[in-house]
Amino acid sequence: MSKIISGFSKFTKQEKIDWLTENFFQNPSEIKQTIQQYWNSNADLQNLHDDFIENTITNFYMPFGVAPNFVINNKEYVIPMVIEESSVVAAASLVAKFWSKKGGFKTQVLGTTKIGQVHFMYAGHKNDLKDYFNKNKTELYAATASITKNMEKRGGGILDIVLVDKTDKLANYYQLHVTFETKDSMGANFINSCLEAIANQFKNDEIEIVMSILSNYVPECLVRAEVSCKIDDLGVDNPQKFAEKFKQAVDIAKAEPYRAVTHNKGIMNGIDAVVLATGNDFRAIEAGAHAYASRSGSYSSLSHCTIDDGIFKFWIEIPLALGTVGGLTALHPLAKFSLELLQKPTARELMQIMAAAGLAQNFAALRALTTKGIQHGHMKMHLQNILNQFNATEAEKEQIEKYFEKETVSHSAVVEKLEEIRKLKINWINFLDETLIREKLEKLSSDSKPIFGKMNAQQMIEHLSFVTQIANNTVKTGLFVSDEKTARRKPFLDTDNELSQGFRPSFLSDEPNALQFESLTEAIDDLVNQIKKFENYYKVNPKAKIVHPFFGELNYDYWKKFQVKHFTHHFKQFNLL
Repeated sequence: MSKIISGFSKFTKQEKIDWLTENFFQNPSEIKQTIQQYWNSNADLQNLHDDFIENTITNFYMPFGVAPNFVINNKEYVIPMVIEESSVVAAASLVAKFWSKKGGFKTQVLGTTKIGQVHFMYAGHKNDLKDYFNKNKTELYAATASITKNMEKRGGGILDIVLVDKTDKLANYYQLHVTFETKDSMGANFINSCLEAIANQFKNDEIEIVMSILSNYVPECLVRAEVSCKIDDLGVDNPQKFAEKFKQAVDIAKAEPYRAVTHNKGIMNGIDAVVLATGNDFRAIEAGAHAYASRSGSYSSLSHCTIDDGIFKFWIEIPLALGTVGGLTALHPLAKFSLELLQKPTARELMQIMAAAGLAQNFAALRALTTKGIQHGHMKMHLQNILNQFNATEAEKEQIEKYFEKETVSHSAVVEKLEEIRKLKINWINFLDETLIREKLEKLSSDSKPIFGKMNAQQMIEHLSFVTQIANNTVKTGLFVSDEKTARRKPFLDTDNELSQGFRPSFLSDEPNALQFESLTEAIDDLVNQIKKFENYYKVNPKAKIVHPFFGELNYDYWKKFQVKHFTHHFKQFNLL
């Protein structure tokens, strides 16, 4: 069946979600729940986000962190950063603190000129075109008067319009190259509006306008950030050797494009994170920065380093076309929060802040690379992600963090250590041992409080009974779990890993079910009875497979594996193990 659809943009938000989930997903209700859990509970705020782009169905969260201790031109900053990559914010913070004690970052805006172009074709004589341009140049400015009026009041506007001959690159191809000053506005809409007005004024029967558009390559909208100190103050063993290796690393990035791309990517880790936090256009910033890195004809490092007369100096020059008014900066509540956190900077000040963030990130990466290696620091920061991936408890995290204080972190090493701890600590419950089950559960009372979750003691017992009724084929859920999900989930049952505290198949309600029995004793008796039925069912039907609502079809052995994990999970919930 074709997935091509007409009129999708006219659907309501819910209609779009219904169509997507029904046509592309095997479990629409589960997908809808995922989509909706990322909606903002404040309807007005959610509507604001919905209007940022077209065909919005939900929000995509990114971590919003802050890097304190930045000193830039003797002014203290806490810098907001939006990024998903671990270690970036921590590295920036550590480096900021390091340089704060050595004078901080010194920054300077070298230029704020932005560029737009009218691209056109002309097959006539070049001198005739030059004469036409010179005669009409004043009119080209006049054509934008209504657009530039307010910008000129703020000290901005069109700086110059130049005719550029590009026929050596492409037959009959010319440009009107227009330079702009847009002050605190990024200025994209302003520039494009001016260019269209200029194009309309300039065109005639012999001039074919192809397009009018700003350029994201802004080599004259340039900022410099620098740190420096005595080599002996670099705070490492053998500082002279460190400084030399550091400079060699920068020089390699200047000479080798393969290295330069990764080198500059690290710089953009710092810059893009601030660009996103302040509602600016990180794609434009990325494109302009990488184009600038190629301006010599070969892709090269954006940062530089010197060692002269016992002084270590490290700096960056990078084009950054930014705005602090208009666009998303004026609409997104967190973008406004970020700008206020940065003490309401002008566009020039924001250029300097971002350049410092990029330089800090580059220094952190090169320091790691030339000393302990990049993975040492990065994997230390990545440790929490690995532990969360495997649902480590707080006690497990504390033990593993302490272990890796003096050990090299790697994914395999963390998993191995986690498995080692779990093998030593997990006291799996034998759910088939009636005496043991009764002994444990009879310790509970109606006043017993869970360590986690919402269920009371009797609700927990009745829940175990209900799931066991699925296992013994007494309750038929009518659910289907795809082969794809089964292949992904079922191997978990072969591991020594526990069910996470948040484990809950989608067929279960958010709130605990109403009680079915008058007392805890009756509930325990029913659970024991359902376990006996489970054993008897598979004695009669040894090859049977019953669908588990999360793991798919399970035979007797796999149901036992699940039940051991499930009973252990809930017995721990009430501190019975």
